[in-house]
Amino acid sequence: MRTTRLRERIKRFLAEKGEANTTEILEHVNTTTRHGTTPQQLGNVLSKDKDIEKVATTKRGGALSGRYDICVWRLRHHGTGELH
Repeated sequence: MRTTRLRERIKRFLAEKGEANTTEILEHVNTTTRHGTTPQQLGNVLSKDKDIEKVATTKRGGALSGRYDICVWRLRHHGTGELH
């Protein structure tokens, strides 16, 4: 799988932090890896991985782009009540 290392890095980050928005995850991946990732690839990984769930959206405001929604993510609970 092409995104295996990216998925594992995201899961480790979310396990440490609890919840993070897409921008925080993108910044973490791009500062801790040699090649980083694109926002599009990150969005695909986050939305399609069964171990990661979207918990909320928050509003962000940019000087040029106006206000927009950004997703907040966390690791999914798997029946036992603990994070994996």
